[in-house]
Amino acid sequence: MRPWMLPLAVCLFLGTSLAAVAERPEYRKVDERRAGQLGIRKIVGRHLWLYTDLPASNAVDELPLVFDAAVAEWAEYFGISPQHVSRWKMQGFLMRDREKFAALKLLPPGDVEFVNGYAQGYELWLSEQPSDYYRRHLLLHEGTHGFMHTQLGSAGPGWYSEGMAELLGTHHWEDAQLRLGVMPTDRQEVPMWGRIKLIREASRAGEPLGLNAVLGLGQRGMLSTDQYAWCWALCKFLDSHPQWQSTFRQLQQQVAEPEFNQRFLETFRDTKLDQEWNAYVASLDYGYDAERMAIISATNRNKKTVSIAANRGWQATGWQLLAGKEYEVTATGQFQIAHDSQPWPCEPGGVTLRYHEGRPLGMLLGAIQSATGNPYAKPLAIGLGQTLKPEQDGQLYLRVNDSPAQLSDNQGSLQVKLR
Repeated sequence: MRPWMLPLAVCLFLGTSLAAVAERPEYRKVDERRAGQLGIRKIVGRHLWLYTDLPASNAVDELPLVFDAAVAEWAEYFGISPQHVSRWKMQGFLMRDREKFAALKLLPPGDVEFVNGYAQGYELWLSEQPSDYYRRHLLLHEGTHGFMHTQLGSAGPGWYSEGMAELLGTHHWEDAQLRLGVMPTDRQEVPMWGRIKLIREASRAGEPLGLNAVLGLGQRGMLSTDQYAWCWALCKFLDSHPQWQSTFRQLQQQVAEPEFNQRFLETFRDTKLDQEWNAYVASLDYGYDAERMAIISATNRNKKTVSIAANRGWQATGWQLLAGKEYEVTATGQFQIAHDSQPWPCEPGGVTLRYHEGRPLGMLLGAIQSATGNPYAKPLAIGLGQTLKPEQDGQLYLRVNDSPAQLSDNQGSLQVKLR
């Protein structure tokens, strides 16, 4: 099994009320003399005491500093005052040789089995990881669990709990500055993480998870790495979407409610969430620009000609196509598709100097949104013109072919007619 395919252990927590946990933080006692004899040392931060058998190094010894910076980020994200968490602490165990910690009775109570990480109450456990990034990611993932349970009283159902831990574990750390919830720009930025890779592989294989399937994750125990990826994808999608970010962040107020999923479905019932989710998972990539990729709805359904912006994702035409009927779509105009040392002029047929997803960069693409299926997974090549004969009734959506991470350097628009 490849290192980035190892699952994070599902995190179980004590069913203690928020008030009880807040009043009685519990940390197991560590015999530091015996720990030292076994090669276990203590690294102290403001919000984290970390015991580890790893040798001293910058990447390991700065972990409490990373954690301290994360506490401020968590407090801001969840709307908790800095004063309220000024004395909040967790105790952690970063282990290369678990037997040493077992000898001191420092493993989780109840002989809990976990592969990479586990958190309970005010304590967390981490197995050593093959990259500095993923070691920090795991610490922040488990720390998010601990923060949510001790400060919010719960972390919600499995998909939300693990999705939020993944969301706020994905980070950028440089020059002692921390940013949480980032969209990685490339895989080198997040070695051994692999979440986007797993989503892309499932989508290309025609096996993406629908929204209801993601909402059901975590109900029956430990998650697989693929499932962690889907939990992250949904939380990242909603937390970044310009229309739904605010609504999604209000869900944290209901994390202790047993009907959390039902509340979620009621909240998003009258939206086009399924449609946007299908488009998102079909094109997700490193550096995904959520604001520019948000689907644009049609403002006028009677236009004979529509303008398609080159710097946006899927855009509704307002044209309702009927099954079995033929339609001729033609496109004209010149726009800018990229800007390296100089602008790249482009027409609807695209430029063959560069390709994206097997088609010329800038080529006009189409998708017919019907009652079933995901048309965005296999978009239609429109180019300068194409005859369409849909198998189902649906509205035509259009966009130019480009990476969802590289829309910002596009300019202009093209004109599209339907006959």
